[in-house]
Amino acid sequence: MWKLFHRSSIVLMIAFLAQAPGVQANDFAIEEQEPNSPAASETDAKYPEQIVDRLFEMSVSDPSAEIRINALQACANIPDEGDRLKDAVEHCLDASDFMVRLTAIQLLDRVELKPQREVDAAIDYLEMRYQNPERRASLNHRSMSPAIDVLKSHSDMANAELSDRLEETGPMTLLHLQLAGLLDFDVAKNADRLNDRSKSGDQEVRREVVSLWAKYFASVATKQSQPDLSEKLKEINPKLLSYAEKIISRYDQDGSKSLHEQEWQKMLMSPAPADLNHDGRVTIEEYALLMHSRSKK
Repeated sequence: MWKLFHRSSIVLMIAFLAQAPGVQANDFAIEEQEPNSPAASETDAKYPEQIVDRLFEMSVSDPSAEIRINALQACANIPDEGDRLKDAVEHCLDASDFMVRLTAIQLLDRVELKPQREVDAAIDYLEMRYQNPERRASLNHRSMSPAIDVLKSHSDMANAELSDRLEETGPMTLLHLQLAGLLDFDVAKNADRLNDRSKSGDQEVRREVVSLWAKYFASVATKQSQPDLSEKLKEINPKLLSYAEKIISRYDQDGSKSLHEQEWQKMLMSPAPADLNHDGRVTIEEYALLMHSRSKK
């Protein structure tokens, strides 16, 4: 217990100092030396390097998940260590502890990995959480959001991966269908797979398939009944259209790039008047037109 506390305390201290403004690695010198003295040069060159090396080592191999997380977060604040951070993050993406994996996923924007690697890591993390009933959480839970964001940022690749994983039925089928519902999943292209899954003996699986189909046909109907807004949109400043997209994305929970009533209830001002075709959804273009008309009053 004392050894664990001791290691954890050291990592926390380094993490704090690494993030504190104005604190440099040479602030760890044991005693003050003249800047040009041999002792000072030796300390500056050796001691911080030992700390950095040990910190990266602990981030990938310490038996304590908590210490690995603290060490990895501290490593992310060390300058000029991009390659080693990349290796540490990639190693932690395969950790046996789901919180270590989550921390690595949260740091993906700090390193450059292949998109397919990020997609696989995100889905694998979600599957890891799902297969453990004690750790299972709603896809809207904040602990799931980083992985969902990764999938949305590589939506085409994520949908292709989900399509492959839906080819065979298994304990993760329900999760894969739920993920497909959050992404712009190509229902028509995957008609055969979804038809097979609709015959599952699991009621929840059948329910998710029907939900995907319902969303698909609603989208088709919306496109067919959507009034031609091209002429009206020409009058709108592109910046206003971009702002409308940000607002819609903030409240869009199903990834449809539009809002239904349950989603816009959290907004301070209802965008219902923007629903030009009365389909119960407000698109980015419709919301931009609403803001444009209000700005002219």
